[in-house]
Amino acid sequence: MNRILVVHYSRTGHTDHVARHIAASCHADIERIEDRQSRGGMSGYLRSAVEALLGWRPPIEPGHHRPSDYDLVILGMPVWFWGVASPMRTWVERHHSELDNVAVFCTCGGSGYDKALDDLERLCGRPALARLALAERAVAKCQHNPAFHQFLLELKRARSIPSFTASTYGQAHA
Repeated sequence: MNRILVVHYSRTGHTDHVARHIAASCHADIERIEDRQSRGGMSGYLRSAVEALLGWRPPIEPGHHRPSDYDLVILGMPVWFWGVASPMRTWVERHHSELDNVAVFCTCGGSGYDKALDDLERLCGRPALARLALAERAVAKCQHNPAFHQFLLELKRARSIPSFTASTYGQAHA
């Protein structure tokens, strides 16, 4: 596998931060899922909670990349009420048939990540080649987190990242 796409949704910026580090490490293209409505403030938070709990699929903007053009798609999201963030649910439903190989990651307040990642894999219809969960407190320094490096090594073992080595990544981001 040579072509990698990182697709992510981020309401607060935490998942976006991790997605950018993953994309840089993997020499991947990146696509941020964009809502059609604002999720700011308390009303946005409450709407997000209801959508996650009920499994709704809100409208999102069309993307710029076709997942079928990639050998691996890495999906990232925040955990919302122990589940998949609803914009990611919409994106996966839209592109389900184009996903051959996936890896998944999430950011979370501290719990619910296993269920959320399991649900995301189920939506994709296949097991992930690698999984990563990072608590919000670990996001700022994710590139120094052992779980982050383990995730990248699992991708490398899956032959998804042809030129990545841990030492190369450490030098590039020191």
